[in-house]
Amino acid sequence: MGNLKTFLWSDFVVCYLQTIGYLTNHIMNITDIDDKIISRIPEQTHESLIEFTSFYTRKFLEDIEKLGIRNYTMKNIHKVTDNVDSIEDMIVGLKDRGFAYETPDGSVYFDSSKISNNPFYVNNQTDGYEGTRNIIRGPGVKSDKDFVLWKIMPNREIAWGYTGNLKKGCVGWDSECCALSNKLLGKVHIKMGGSDLKSKHHCNEISQAEALYPDRIYGDYWIHFGFLNFSGEKMSKSIGNVLKLDDIPHNYKLVRMYLLTKSYKNDVDYSEDDIMMLKKDFINLHMLYSKLANKFYRTNKNSQANYLGDVKMYDKILGIISCNFSTGDAIKELVKYVDKFMKVYLTDEKAQEIKGELDLVNGLFNIIDWNLLEIDDQTRNFINLREELRVQKQFAQTDLMREELKQIFIFEDENTGFSLIKKLN
Repeated sequence: MGNLKTFLWSDFVVCYLQTIGYLTNHIMNITDIDDKIISRIPEQTHESLIEFTSFYTRKFLEDIEKLGIRNYTMKNIHKVTDNVDSIEDMIVGLKDRGFAYETPDGSVYFDSSKISNNPFYVNNQTDGYEGTRNIIRGPGVKSDKDFVLWKIMPNREIAWGYTGNLKKGCVGWDSECCALSNKLLGKVHIKMGGSDLKSKHHCNEISQAEALYPDRIYGDYWIHFGFLNFSGEKMSKSIGNVLKLDDIPHNYKLVRMYLLTKSYKNDVDYSEDDIMMLKKDFINLHMLYSKLANKFYRTNKNSQANYLGDVKMYDKILGIISCNFSTGDAIKELVKYVDKFMKVYLTDEKAQEIKGELDLVNGLFNIIDWNLLEIDDQTRNFINLREELRVQKQFAQTDLMREELKQIFIFEDENTGFSLIKKLN
């Protein structure tokens, strides 16, 4: 279904496009029909397939929620098993128009000789398009470049064929995405996915969609993401370098911020050292927000000592991102902004303006972990008492209270105010 980096970046792109008013509707399809999936089911029945894939779909949604991926819920993700009839109709339509043909066993292939004006098509490509799906070519396939739309798997109990126009079989991977996009979106403005999909899967989607609708461009814009690698290699069960989200020993929003410092176009080699270097900036962001939201900042009696300059940042961040989604540069700008206001005297007006800018930026990045900012009533009363003692200049007592706070929180105390957040895992 994709990797962590792909889903996080897809979420960010959707959020950005919604922010500027470009995008109103978006979907994700769930591939719950696949040869590897079916081979792992002890009981070869439709019911066991649905039970098996539903479990992992729920787990997937739980994991992306942990990472702050906001744009996908059960309302806008669509299972292939719920849409097989629409996929069949599309394949029959391609056959009727002469773009697909049936082999002797009943499988249906797209005729690659009919591909034209496809920006991702590589003419000299001879390895089978669907090779990554372990499809064994049978008799009657005209060209190695022809890709499967509907495949017949002999002696398989799990099969589809609701329309009666196709022999009992299974959906091809390339067909599901195309059919669901056409059914649920109609016109596709933006298509996103991993970089490995460009020359095969996305090429095949375009070929099918524009064969059916020759007067309509399928996908005005295409965004292809790099991979998230571990120790220089793509995560793979065969290699044994699988790292589950629960195995990552860091705050999930910190991991999100780390990935947003990278370019969407390039592969990223997961680095513990890089995450640890970013951790201080992540903490400072939360410390500043805590100071502003809880009014832990201080205002100098000398009005000229308070910060009176410009505090705008959101528009600049939006401008940076508008240049090819340069979130790495935008994060750098955010870090400079946070550092600038960590230790200055602020009026209530300026403090709330800064908080407003941070709220707007977080609306794009979603990197603030609200759990770190929670303060219970007992702690708040303790803080209030310490402030009263500080005004009374009972510094010995306030120093002891500061050390007590540090046992539970990350706590910083300056002349310009103080801030605290829960300790990170």
